[in-house]
Amino acid sequence: MATLRTGIEWIDTFPPGPCNQADLGSNNSDDPEDFQNALAAAGHTSVFNWGDTNAWETDFRNPDFGGDSLNWTDNVHFCYFSDHGGNWDNTFNIAFAAQHDNCLASSTQWRLGVKSLKWIVFDTCDLVLDTSVGSLVQWFGPMQGVHIVFGFVGLAGDDSGRGASFGADAASGAALSNAWLDDAIASGNNQTAIAIAAGATQSEAILRRDTETISNRDWDVTSSDWIAWKWHS
Repeated sequence: MATLRTGIEWIDTFPPGPCNQADLGSNNSDDPEDFQNALAAAGHTSVFNWGDTNAWETDFRNPDFGGDSLNWTDNVHFCYFSDHGGNWDNTFNIAFAAQHDNCLASSTQWRLGVKSLKWIVFDTCDLVLDTSVGSLVQWFGPMQGVHIVFGFVGLAGDDSGRGASFGADAASGAALSNAWLDDAIASGNNQTAIAIAAGATQSEAILRRDTETISNRDWDVTSSDWIAWKWHS
């Protein structure tokens, strides 16, 4: 099985200042850390773990927009982010506790997968607001080589367990989309998990969505002309 490089970022606490938001529970650090630890136990490499004010929006922003993603989120194969998320004007945004350079990161300035990134979890609210085509088309721009993006439709709970379960399932060779949908829902009630896969063709996107495991690390997405998604409540 392919060896992965993993990176995680999370926010539990927002200090007073320009980026102040409601503090979150410790599950926002526990879930990504448990995910990373599960993969490390299976022989995969942990590259970074940035939390609270050490997590920066420039780690996600592509250099075309003045960011540093190629040295961080796009310099690993699997990234897991846990924090506040929001979606307005059909654009996904994530919050940070430190203003470096911005308190919010906008998906319009991401080019996920142009270097090494294959899979990314946004353990936040509002990856998309619903499961319609009109809501999902916002991901054509940010998905530029990444295989699958995982998250939630609308609100997500601050629940424990899903990071550890998803990491263990990924390490065991489970189909990633199915594992995320099952593990994310099992962690808490009244949530809808979603997985969004990209491909050069419709059939490729569907095949990734339904069957891809971490052993498909090097099955590159040559273009994100198609996306396929599924969700579970």
